Amino acid sequence: MLSARALSIATLAALAAVSSALTTGCDSRKPGEEAAAAKPVAAAPAASTGAPEARKAAPRPGDDRFAVQIAANLSRVPDPAIQPAAGGGAGAELDNATFRDRTMTFVRQVIAGGDKVTCDLSLSSKRPFRAVVMGFQEGKQIARGDASDAGLCVALKGAARRAVAAAGGAPEALAGARLVVELPDHHESMVERVEAKGKGVELTQGLVPVRLLDKALLAKRIEDGKGYLLRVIDPQHKGVHKYYHAPADRFENELHTIYTASTALTLLKLHAYKPDERLLRLATEAAGFMMGMQSREMRDRTAGGFFYAFDLERKRPERRLVVGTASKSIFTLIELHGLTKEKKYLESAVMAADWLIAMQRPDGSVRSALSGQEGGAWKVQGKESMLYTGQVLSALSRTYRATNNKKYLDAAAQTADFLLARIAKKGCFLGDDYRKPNPISSSWAVQSLLDFAKASGDQRAEHAVFRCADDLVKRQWRRPEDAYRYGRWQRSLSSSGTGWLAEVMSEVYHHCRQKGMDGCDRYKDAVVAAIRLLLQYTYGPENSFVVKNPQVSAGGVFWSVRDRYVRTDSVCHAMNAYLNMMSELGDGPLLTLPERPLADRMALAAGPGGAEAANAGLAAEDSAEDGEEGDEAAAGQSGPRSEDPDD
Repeated sequence: MLSARALSIATLAALAAVSSALTTGCDSRKPGEEAAAAKPVAAAPAASTGAPEARKAAPRPGDDRFAVQIAANLSRVPDPAIQPAAGGGAGAELDNATFRDRTMTFVRQVIAGGDKVTCDLSLSSKRPFRAVVMGFQEGKQIARGDASDAGLCVALKGAARRAVAAAGGAPEALAGARLVVELPDHHESMVERVEAKGKGVELTQGLVPVRLLDKALLAKRIEDGKGYLLRVIDPQHKGVHKYYHAPADRFENELHTIYTASTALTLLKLHAYKPDERLLRLATEAAGFMMGMQSREMRDRTAGGFFYAFDLERKRPERRLVVGTASKSIFTLIELHGLTKEKKYLESAVMAADWLIAMQRPDGSVRSALSGQEGGAWKVQGKESMLYTGQVLSALSRTYRATNNKKYLDAAAQTADFLLARIAKKGCFLGDDYRKPNPISSSWAVQSLLDFAKASGDQRAEHAVFRCADDLVKRQWRRPEDAYRYGRWQRSLSSSGTGWLAEVMSEVYHHCRQKGMDGCDRYKDAVVAAIRLLLQYTYGPENSFVVKNPQVSAGGVFWSVRDRYVRTDSVCHAMNAYLNMMSELGDGPLLTLPERPLADRMALAAGPGGAEAANAGLAAEDSAEDGEEGDEAAAGQSGPRSEDPDD
């Protein structure tokens, strides 16, 4: 796998080019499925923006997909003379923002053509400057140029001229493009601002970092996220897509029950935040789709389970009943019943809870799913998943609180005992048959035991909630000098994972406050740090240069730096965390991560071993975590069908 330091925009653009080519068809397979099938990329269906095969096929840094165009057109591109600015320009005293603006302005001058350009970037370095200039239009990279020189402006000029040549040779070829400029050997990357051509904004490992978080920004992102969720609802069937392939501007050809349930639940939270009858109507319509996906077949004992997905091409449900789908559907149906008092929602939830009890083993562990076989038989999938175990425990606990029927509390107690015994034996950092110990499995133990404690008053469960929540707080990345990872949990590489952890920690924070306990702010601080990271992964004007349709992607929380698709649960979990915390936040700055001064950054980069030595520990840590990505992708985050717990 590529290390964090290799994740420049140049690398990501190469990955996106291959990914976009793979997403031009209408196949409904998910990112990551081709890896599970172990098929060569040429034989893989066309829908994988996240497939590892795409990464393997992508050009490595240094490969130039535009070499032919550059060779053919470079002689036609003006080669302007560089003249110094009045006073000789400025060097190390420049601040970061001014440096980026001047860099982008200079590159725009070169691209515009002409005989002369003015350089006010007299920065010196002990190593040559290597410059990369790229152009993006409608999410597609249309140009790239590289050049190196001891003088920064000479290197930038050379790279800009080659970018023009790569785009066809005419200055106007890049007039409508968004520019990205990188100085890879000096750890500097920037993207052109949307509202101000010739001005630059920071990029860190391919992300536009959020260095100042406040309540106003969060309120804006809540509105953006609401708009995104409304767009993923199918207008005819009222179900919700799981994936939006943002680089190709395409939804998959399936609607998923569990993501419909998650979306409806978030719409209800939005309705509580700012009452809007339209949101309530959409949530009830989504519940109609969910209940239409519920099996009512008593003869084969599937009654109460929910079919996982609806195939829009074949116009039929997939014959797969997953306990996680039933559990998350119960969450939403119970909330709707509490709000509307309509019996049909509670009746559907109770039927689903009865099916979950049938999927329990005597020791309280949970069978994962039933898969339909040829001839109509059903096959049990018995692998153990902490995610599914937690989801079932939460669903049974909530069903008891809604019905006061002790049958559901007794069933929940069986699974709670199983989970508490696992924690007593293995500790709070849990794994299962799908994945190594990781924070997502651990957080589901926290959330489900919290739900059980609320239903039962069991002090053992409540004690485990805070013990394991504290364990997770200690595992959160909180180095303020590292904006790329600040707020992330180790071994949780996706935005969905971070969002879910933030949502769980917000629930723990509120329970801590309600119990009148001391030290509750440690959970609040963990949520705020995670929210900052989530906003960094949210499509907005500045970071939409890699997507085809910025209007549709706006508010979507993309999966990771490498995989720029949006998975609906990433948005739902993030939004739930935002909404849970809004009333707890003050009006001033909530979190600030200052950028290191330009002079320090460049001086370290220029000296032998300087910046590289300073970053070595961070790179090694991220590389080690990236080694877990294959396990997480195959086993629980975005992996193969029939073996993918869905959060």
